[in-house]
Amino acid sequence: MGTSEQQDSVAAPLAGRVIVVTGASSGLGAQMSAALARAGARVVLAARREDRLRELAAQIGGEVIACDITDADERRRLIDTAVERCGRLDGLLNNAGFSRPGPASRESMDDVRRMLEVNLIAPFELSQLAARAMRAQEGGGRAILNVASIAAYAALEPMPEAGYAASKAALVALTRELASQWGRHGIRVNALAPGFFASEMTDGLIDSDGDGPAWLSDLPLGRTGRAGELDGAAVFLLGDGASYVTGHVLAVDGGLLTRS
Repeated sequence: MGTSEQQDSVAAPLAGRVIVVTGASSGLGAQMSAALARAGARVVLAARREDRLRELAAQIGGEVIACDITDADERRRLIDTAVERCGRLDGLLNNAGFSRPGPASRESMDDVRRMLEVNLIAPFELSQLAARAMRAQEGGGRAILNVASIAAYAALEPMPEAGYAASKAALVALTRELASQWGRHGIRVNALAPGFFASEMTDGLIDSDGDGPAWLSDLPLGRTGRAGELDGAAVFLLGDGASYVTGHVLAVDGGLLTRS
């Protein structure tokens, strides 16, 4: 590889890759989508709110597919349409999530079922569909990235959420199992475990400036995550820089898990 090609690969490590991102309409999903686009990827933006997806696409490019991933038919439509429009599929970022914190003794089982559908079942089936599409095409660079949570590893006492924690712990186990089974097909499966970032799920706990309650200052880094601080990890795990990394969960949490 010549010097100019090496520079291009560093500047755009995801050049030519088609990556589907769920939950792309706001928060961390929108931020990571923009980061993937800056890294050269053709991003397929998926979420229910088409107006927000189109606003984001106007800024970063890519494809818009409005869909509800809790519906199995919609999941199939998402992957089929992405492949039809883009000609291939190289990556999947399962970012969409649902949480409704509250004491376990009063959690609604309807909410828990929705958490399992959004946080576990949808990523599982989307990963199946994506893997089939990847295996049917030529070329490497096949990667799936699940967005789990530090709640899979530690009880966050000031923010009780048993159903959410259970769904994200199951997603971590799923990540490990898919990595083991699909490595032979050249498909890497990893996960991110974000700590506390400003997002729709932490609205009311963390403001847009990243300021949160006083107890978050006890983190080793003394603050919440800032906008963009998850981006590098996502680009790394979906790109060739992580070509020998699979079945791994990368905590991006300001050191919170060191205190668990």
